[in-house]
Amino acid sequence: MNVDYREVQFILGRLSALRKPELIPTVLENLDRLYPVAESVAAFFKEFIDLPKNDVSKIGEALLAPLLNAVDARPSEYYSMWILSVFQHHGSWDHAESLLRVFRETSSDAVRRFAALALARSGTRPQALAIKEYLATGSSVSRTAMLLATAKLGKDERKYLSKSLQLSDSLEKLCIAASI
Repeated sequence: MNVDYREVQFILGRLSALRKPELIPTVLENLDRLYPVAESVAAFFKEFIDLPKNDVSKIGEALLAPLLNAVDARPSEYYSMWILSVFQHHGSWDHAESLLRVFRETSSDAVRRFAALALARSGTRPQALAIKEYLATGSSVSRTAMLLATAKLGKDERKYLSKSLQLSDSLEKLCIAASI
């Protein structure tokens, strides 16, 4: 069966505008077929920030499941980045422990960056401590995202981190200085 992804993208865009939570199960049931339109899937779910916490939890688990439970192969970076953007969009999506697991288990610098950005929104001090261990690795852009995620550390911890890293990149310095 051929899927017209332009049409699917258009339909998801219209569904997003309707903000009808009863459509969520249909989208989740077809998630594995919607990888090519992950941007539209993310836009759809970003509209639902006012759902009950229990519903948000179940939806978040379903969205992260392909990233966490892939047996043969993980989804593409494209899909992963867009789905992680849902968790970065609003703190109510939470799932900090699962996001940290994605951060730790991925070999993709881009996926790690988006997981760090999501953790910057919903993570807590324990996740910030875990991310701190990865600052010596990754690209400059990923390090910037990781520094944003360490904002949950205490003021003294951030000062020490700033001094110990000997940052030379001006954006990295700005990211760490913003919360000191």
